[in-house]
Formats: sequence, C-alpha cells, structure tokens
Amino acid sequence: MLAETHHRLLSSLHASTTTSTRRTRLQSSNKCRFVSFTARRLRFGTKRNTSRFRAWGKPISSSTTKDETTTETLRKDDDDGEKGAVFQGVYEFAKHRCYYERKGDVKAAKVHVIFLHGFGVGTFHYRKQLNALSDEEVCAWSMDICGQGKSWPRSGEDVRDFEYSMDSWRDQVEYFVREVVLKSSTEEAKVKVVLAGNSLGGKLALYVAATSEDITDGIILLNATPFWGFLEMRVRFLTKENEFIVKLTQPYWDNFRSKENVRRLLTLVYADKTKIEESLIENIIEPTENEFAIRAFISTFTSPKASRLSYDEMLETIRDRNESMFFKVALCYGREDPWVVPLWGQRLKRVIKNATYYELSPSGHCPNDETPEAVNAVVRSLLDEWFLNTTTTSVRRTLPKQIDGVSIELVDGSPRNVFEKVDYWKDTFVSKLLSSSSA
Repeated sequence: MLAETHHRLLSSLHASTTTSTRRTRLQSSNKCRFVSFTARRLRFGTKRNTSRFRAWGKPISSSTTKDETTTETLRKDDDDGEKGAVFQGVYEFAKHRCYYERKGDVKAAKVHVIFLHGFGVGTFHYRKQLNALSDEEVCAWSMDICGQGKSWPRSGEDVRDFEYSMDSWRDQVEYFVREVVLKSSTEEAKVKVVLAGNSLGGKLALYVAATSEDITDGIILLNATPFWGFLEMRVRFLTKENEFIVKLTQPYWDNFRSKENVRRLLTLVYADKTKIEESLIENIIEPTENEFAIRAFISTFTSPKASRLSYDEMLETIRDRNESMFFKVALCYGREDPWVVPLWGQRLKRVIKNATYYELSPSGHCPNDETPEAVNAVVRSLLDEWFLNTTTTSVRRTLPKQIDGVSIELVDGSPRNVFEKVDYWKDTFVSKLLSSSSA
C-alpha cells in the first residue's frame, strides 16, 4: 500500500508505451478465447489437487503454533477450545516462518475466503473482516506474504537467492491454499475458495486465480492495483545482497518508514482521516524493524514483474474462466481512491463483463479498513449469492444502499465523467480500428 506513490510515478511513463499492446491483447474473437482458454486449462490444470506442490514450500510441521510476537488481545484457539477467538498459526515456506490468522469453523465451513493484503501492511489490516464474516458456513483467513507483517526468514542465508516478487508471492499463496487451507477442511474437494485482495493483494489474487485454476472458485478485488514491477528481468547489481545498494537506500528507507511519513501517506489514501488509528500506524512500522526489512524492501522494487502472465493476460484468463466455468468475479472499490481511481475499475469491468462491481463512497484506497461495515456487507452478500444457496434477487434486496454514511452502489461500468468517457471512447475507437483491419 505504501509503495503505490512510487509505482504511480513509474506507471505514468510506462503506460504510454504499453497502451497499444494492452488493447491489442484484449481484442480477440470468441473462437480465439476458447482456444486460448483451453490451452491454459491444459497448462495449469483444473482438477483440485492438494497432494502436490512444485514450489519451495516445505510440509507443515506437526501442528501450527502460536507466534510468540502476537499481541495479547489475540490468542491461539484450538479446535476444541473456546469459540470466537482468532486462531494464529505459522507454517514454513521457502525458509520463511510465515504467519496467518483465521476465524470460523475450519472443518465444517462451506466457503473459505482468504484475504491478501497490500504492500506495507499485513494480517492486521483484515481483522475487521475476520471478526465479522466468520461463522459456521464461512471461514475467514488472512496471511502475511513473505517480507511483510510477521513472515520473515530465520537467517540471512535463507534468503540469499529469494526474490520478494509477484512470482514468489504467487507461489506462497498457492502453497498456503493447498497445504494449509484445503488440508484443514474435512471436505476439501467440496469447499469453495475465494481470494479477496486489496491493492497489491488484489493483483496477487488475479495472478493466483489465473495460474492455479484448480484451487480457486472466485475472487473479490478491493481497489486492486493494475501495476506492480516494471523490470523485465533482474538487473545484476540491483540486489538486496549488494551492500552498496543497501547503504545507498538506508536514508530513504529510514524516512519512508518514519511515523510522520506513514501518517502522511495514509492521509493521502483514506477519505475519512478520522479512520487512521494510531494502532494502524504502529502495526505498519513494527515489521520495518526486522533486520531483513530493508533488504526485502530493495528486493521488492528491483525484482522483475510477474513472469507467467502480463496483467492483461491475467484479465483475459479470468474473463474466460468467468464465461466458461462460472468462476465468480466481483469488485468492491472505494470511489475516493486517489491512486487506483474508479477508471481502473471501469476498465476491468469492460473486460470481465459479468463481474459484479460495487463502489463505496466516501471510501479510499483501503475500503476494508476504512469502511469495513460496508465491505463486509458486500462480501457476505456475494458469498451468499455465489455459494450458499441464496437467490440473487433476495441478496440484492437485503444489501442496503448505505451503511454508516457510506453508500453502496452497484455499477454497470458505463462511463460517468469526462475522464472515464475519454478512456471509453479511446478503447472503443481502438477496438473498431482493430476489427476493421482484421476483416
């Protein structure tokens, strides 16, 4: 989340050179869609399988254990223990001790929703969702990606060849779903898995769903960033092991993680400044004290972009899954987000036409934390509609239009202001131009 400013500056330069390519990729006939989708199914597989995992994850230890650094307000809740507490667990992945939280009946739940956080935050950003959404039918999870929150390596040697990148985080999420979430359920073949992500976590949800089709049944995007990473390949000297780069970065890093700067960045992206709690600022700063934090920061911004699929190819794959396999897709965006403005939601809606798109107002870049009651109402209504035998009509009728002063509007993707109209006309013009040239 805190890195969006850095990415926005780079993206403005990057966008002008990629617009034509992006739009060309998104134009395809129904026949081409079927062929490409079939090829992707053959490549990634569609049958849910938790018995294998090719990446660097290790088998989970005999039982997940309580993280010694967790706050006293949360505690480990064994299956036979007191109901209503949040479970805290750890697992090993790529020589990292990775942290997660969950709440709900993990064995009996019909739906497992896994929340993926943005850059600079962690599981604490979703505690308002875990407490509100979990019950006997829904088990809510949140996890810290490597190099964020409480997921860190045990030693410097453990991360010498590890990149804090989209590819590594993609593999981590897949491992977590297969080896932790699904293996915790008594009926893993029947349960539904939904990935919900904010900012970087939204793009990560797209990436996982597009490349690991057998473990996901739906995604919910919360102001998902469309860009992350700009390098096509690793630049040899730009590494976290380069001591000169570390020393050069140190002054910027110290300022970036200062309490004043964290507060300033949050005021940019929260529509209601009163929702910026001191505990949020402290939770964001705490992981930066880790001895490996600056190297993880360097690696994050010098690692190559996602290697398996481009952002547009992710959208194409999700669109095809949505049209061909009844894969569920929804957007829940804060309208006042100055970084991922509504225009990006409009573009995504135009590509994935069947996606359900809600806008919340006033709400900024992190609606899950700023306007949790509205987000929770939308998420629960979607889960009911998709998987819990509730009809679309009744769900739409019971979802209020406003909660605690925050409006909840179902959006059809039509352009509403001059910027959205110009973007729509440009897309329409390019589409017609490509269609006429191929005729």
